[in-house]
Order: sequence, then structure tokens, then C-alpha cells
Amino acid sequence: MADRPRATNTLGSTVFQHILRSSAAFVLVSLAILWAICWAMIWRIDAAQVARIEAEVEYAQEVYYSRGEEDLIEEAIGDDEDVIWSDDLIFELLENGDLLWVLRADDYTPKAGFDGLHGEEGWEVVTLEHPEITTPVRVNTVVLRGWDRLSIGAFVDPARENTLSFAIFATLAMLLIVLPLSLITGFAVSKRVFRRIEDISDTTAAVAAGEMEVRAPQSGRHDEFDRLAGGLNTMLDEVERLTANIEGVSVGVAHDLRTPLSNIGGRLELIRRDSADPQAVAAHVDAAEAAQGQLMRVFDALLRLGEVRAGKRRVAFAPFDLSASIDQLCEAYAPAFEDADKTFTAQIAGGITLDGDRELIEQAVSNLLENALEHSRDAARVQVRLTRDAGHVTLVVGDDGPGISPVHRDRIFERFFRADASRSTPGNGLGLSLVQAIVQLHGAEVRLAEQGAGAEFIVVFQG
Repeated sequence: MADRPRATNTLGSTVFQHILRSSAAFVLVSLAILWAICWAMIWRIDAAQVARIEAEVEYAQEVYYSRGEEDLIEEAIGDDEDVIWSDDLIFELLENGDLLWVLRADDYTPKAGFDGLHGEEGWEVVTLEHPEITTPVRVNTVVLRGWDRLSIGAFVDPARENTLSFAIFATLAMLLIVLPLSLITGFAVSKRVFRRIEDISDTTAAVAAGEMEVRAPQSGRHDEFDRLAGGLNTMLDEVERLTANIEGVSVGVAHDLRTPLSNIGGRLELIRRDSADPQAVAAHVDAAEAAQGQLMRVFDALLRLGEVRAGKRRVAFAPFDLSASIDQLCEAYAPAFEDADKTFTAQIAGGITLDGDRELIEQAVSNLLENALEHSRDAARVQVRLTRDAGHVTLVVGDDGPGISPVHRDRIFERFFRADASRSTPGNGLGLSLVQAIVQLHGAEVRLAEQGAGAEFIVVFQG
């Protein structure tokens, strides 16, 4: 196969573009799922902390209004603790995860708790006024009787920050590691796929350029590309066979038309020469008409063979009595075999019907009988058998002659093929080709029996 320039735009190939879109979609969907899970976890963490603070605020309000400010301070702080918390105490609260609180007077001076905890009425996330601690605090502030203000808060759960950090890290990993790796892998896969596609493309280009012997390479892995290449090679084998068949048909047509055309030309010359002799002219005209009739038989056979192979006669299919049709043909041909001094016997099972074109089936059987009549040996015994068994209908037409040479057995169904021994007998080499086409149109098969005594053709119908 001649060297041809190969396309190298792997990045612009359909395979890579598909992998690119698939990789991007995978990363986006993965990130969406990741962030959805992380936000759900963060929401649960925040909700649990809010519920804890709200419960503490409600309890503090209940104590404040039912027992007074002193009981609230005593219960929240304890007898042995300073009313105003020091900076050092906050370290302990941070380590233990305890709540922070502060009770302020209406002038914002602290009455108890940690003075570094500030907050407006309602919910806020704030930073403590502390020299070392910067951990954010979620705080809820309520206004009590006499414009006192109570703020209760908790350090934001580290699990929240850890979850958020994990989501950010995973996002960066997906964008900076997973996506590039998937693209690199996709490029390598695309390059490999592109190479296989280019091999098949090169094969089709070579065939289009006239190199009919070129075939697509196969890796032996039996993957989808091997199946594609195998199908293409099978198609190319069939195209090559059909091309050779067409060439053979052309040669056959030329060979079969040359003799009658030469006869017609010769007779026309004789008519010109013998124009003064009416009887001679009439004889020459009869001979020319016979040659013309031979030409028409060749064309008629070709047309019928073309119709059968194209399936145009399938519309005429209908159930008919196959046994009766073959029996009638055998009765019609019996005198011809008797005149040729050949023994003819028929064993026809009755009651066998077939769904098909009766005229074509009779044509096929007639061709087989004509073949036996013309090509069997002198004094041959010719037999016809029609049987039904195991869901099949079998027709056998054969003789006890020398049979067909092994050299010719594989070619007997080719159009215009005639063995050397048949050149001297009438015919055009289309009879068995037409038989095969008719049989295949009916979903059956025809074959030559294994080498033995005589030539025996076997036709097997389904049903």
C-alpha cells in the first residue's frame, strides 16, 4: 500500500473531543456531589450548634425571669469562680468546647461573664476581643428586662472548618490533578484509536485508488475495530470476487456472442453473393435467424438471472403443489431421455407443497434435467427424487456417469462457465447459475454431491 499523508490533529478528533467533554462533565458532576455533601455536613454541624445555643438561651431566660439575675450568675458561673472571666479562662473553654456568655447592663458594662464577647441583638459570628484567640464564635444576643443584654456563644466547631477545607482541597485536586490526568489519558487513548481508524481509512483510500488487494490490518484482540476491519475485509473480498465475476461475465458474453454474430455476418455476405438465387438466400436467412435466436436466448437468460438475483420475482410467491409440478416435468422430459437412449426414473413423494414462484421452480428443475440430458454419458441412468424428512424437502437430480472433474466442481455455478467437454454441446453456461439464483431466492440451497459416481445435484428447501 502506497504511503499516504496521515492526519495528525488528534486534539480535533471526535474521540478526543468526546473524552474532553466527558472528563469535564465527570469533574463537574463530581465537584457538585462533593460540595453538596460537604454543605450538608456543614449545615448539620451549624444546626447542632445553633440548637445547643438556643437551648442555653432559653434556659438562661427562664432562670433570669423566674429566680432573678443573681441566681442566673451563680448557676452559670458557680460560687468559686470570678464573676468576670479572665483571658486565661477562655483557653480552657476553647479546649473543652464549653459555651461563652456575658451579661451586660443597659450601659454595656459587663455584670458577669467574658467582657471580650460582643454581639448585637440576634445571631452573629464574631471574633473574641482576646490577645491570642482568633477562633470565630457563633453568638446569640437577647435583650432582658431593664435593657440588660445576655450574649451566649460557642466557638465554631472545628469540624466545620475541616469539612470546608477538605472540599476546597478536593476541588483543587480535581482541577489540578484529576482533570489533567484524564485529559492526558484521553489523548493517549485518542491517539491509539485514531491510529486504528487511520489504518481503516488508508485501506479504503487504497481501494478507491485501484489497489483492490489491500486489506485492513487486524490486531488479533477481537475488539470492535477488529470486527469493523473484518467486516470491511469481507466486503472487499466480495467486491473483488464480484469484480472478477463481472470480468468473467464480460469475457463469457463476448465469447458466446462472437460465434452467432460471426454467423450472421457471414450469412449477410452470402446473401449478397447469392442474391440471384432465392433458395440460397432463404437458406442463408434461416441460418441467420437461428444465430439471432441463439443471441436472444443468451440475453433472455441474462435478464432472467438479473431479475432473480434482484429479488423482483418474490412478489409472485404463493403456495403450490411441488410434487405435481415436478411430476409433470418428469413426464414431459421422459420421451427426450428415451430418444437419447438414457434410462430415466422418477421417485416423487406426493403431497409436498412449497411457498414460492412456481414458474421459476419449474425453470430451475428444467435446467437440471436439461443439464443431465445434455452432459450425461451415453446410455446413462438419470434419476429424480423428491422427499420430505426432518423438516426439509430435498430434490435430487443425478446420473451415473463419470461426474464432474474436481478441477471444475467449485466453478460450475459461475455464469458462462463451461467445462472443456461441454464446449461442443448446445448451451450458454447460464443454466446452473440460474438454478442457484432461483434456489437462493426461495431461501434454499443447491450443491453438488460429494465426489462419487455421476453428477448429482441436491436442492434442499426449508419446511
